[in-house]
Amino acid sequence: MIFGSSLFQSKHCDIEEEKEDLGPFSSYDDRCNDDLKSHLRSLLDRYDGSTKHKEVIDAIERLSTLSPYTEHSPVWLDLFMGEFFAQTSPNFPGRLPPAHEGDTRVQYTLGKLSFNTFHPSDLVCTLLGVRNVIAPKLDGTFTYDLICDIIIHHADGDIEAQICNESYCCKDDDESNRIHVFFTGSKLSPAPAVFENEFKMSQWSNTFNEATLKTAAAERTYFGWFLHQLLKRMLGMNVRVGESNSFHLTFKKPFQGHIDVLYLDEEMRITKGNRGTLVVVERLQL
Repeated sequence: MIFGSSLFQSKHCDIEEEKEDLGPFSSYDDRCNDDLKSHLRSLLDRYDGSTKHKEVIDAIERLSTLSPYTEHSPVWLDLFMGEFFAQTSPNFPGRLPPAHEGDTRVQYTLGKLSFNTFHPSDLVCTLLGVRNVIAPKLDGTFTYDLICDIIIHHADGDIEAQICNESYCCKDDDESNRIHVFFTGSKLSPAPAVFENEFKMSQWSNTFNEATLKTAAAERTYFGWFLHQLLKRMLGMNVRVGESNSFHLTFKKPFQGHIDVLYLDEEMRITKGNRGTLVVVERLQL
């Protein structure tokens, strides 16, 4: 299991296993934050990372009232930065249905993962996990990159890859726990292991290249052509082939959204996006 995995377990939780099925926290108001986080992890594990279940929402709401660090804390910004791994599964539209009963894989087409700009867009991709990297920039803002580790299912064999959605962020001047995020582009590239595999690199180069983009452009429907031109004119969208046949999508005028930080400590961060999306991440290293 990928999303909602038990990779991060509390070191201080002594709650008996059978208590995990007792639902929301009405009987456990005296739990410490570690116990509450452990309970949330177990719920996300049970529901494959979904935040749509009432128990998960209740657990997040409870934790949100107990965040040990607020935006006024001198270490809040230091804790906000770092590299994190998502415990919640993506819920944006276009997820492919399970191939069979019990199939918990998170799968999308490459087109759905890339605003229909990376091609061949009909290739099925399994999403292994999402990492969030936040680091300071020279201009006073921060990176806010979302790195999706994926497997591209190709007719000649699976290829490991990464899609890095590139953004930057800054704090809101008025809303104390709000972070503004500006999406500037995306990059599709081979995973590090692929560079060491001659067959897979050849497979990658034969699949992702200038000819691929030209073919996709020639096969666009009228609506697809119209949308592509609209994005180019309004947002300065551009797609190009870079080093190692990576695909680069850039916007001169970034998309803007925001997240509200509901909970933050040394291990966990919980946010709510401007569309209501709840995201739980765990720090990979401190």
